[in-house]
Amino acid sequence: MKEGMLVNELLVLSLLLHWPLHAYKLAKIANNIIGPEEAVSRGTLSSLLTRLEQAGLIIPAEVETVPFPSDRPSRVLAITPKGRERFFQLMLDTSSHTGPYSKLFHIKALHLEFLPPEHQLVLVEHYLMYCQRHLHSKQTQAQEFANSLLKQEQLHPPFRQAVLDLMQRKIEQWQSELAWAQSLRVHAVSRLKQQHT
Repeated sequence: MKEGMLVNELLVLSLLLHWPLHAYKLAKIANNIIGPEEAVSRGTLSSLLTRLEQAGLIIPAEVETVPFPSDRPSRVLAITPKGRERFFQLMLDTSSHTGPYSKLFHIKALHLEFLPPEHQLVLVEHYLMYCQRHLHSKQTQAQEFANSLLKQEQLHPPFRQAVLDLMQRKIEQWQSELAWAQSLRVHAVSRLKQQHT
């Protein structure tokens, strides 16, 4: 399954774990979370909702079950027990993604509360290792580029500096991502300790 489809499926199921929602409200919340650069189109969301409904992961629900007032008619959807199972499967799966895992993990991080603390910790520690690998790879690439006399001789100095600056920017992004993952680990460990006291 394509990475975007996996992210969207997890996002829809996780939002419906919180409450039944009108379809248009589901789209609005989802797009607020993922941001304008990756917004889910109405057609994409409609196809996804149809597929999830056909698979028995979501079902139509009564308007009265929605905690938010609506100013327009729209179908209401709720998650099923099978949908909950699929949510947990997607949350704990760390190997089926095909694109950048960070996009998928960002959605997972929003909904860690639905997992037992020990599963939260496993998921976060997996992401920590993912971040460490990427950070190390970017640092190694930047060091090799900086130390390569051949590359320095072949590249025009402004372009070479621009490449080094971009590499440094990528390193800083992964350092920031790693620091965030470490803070998630602190919280997961804290929840695990609370569970055992």
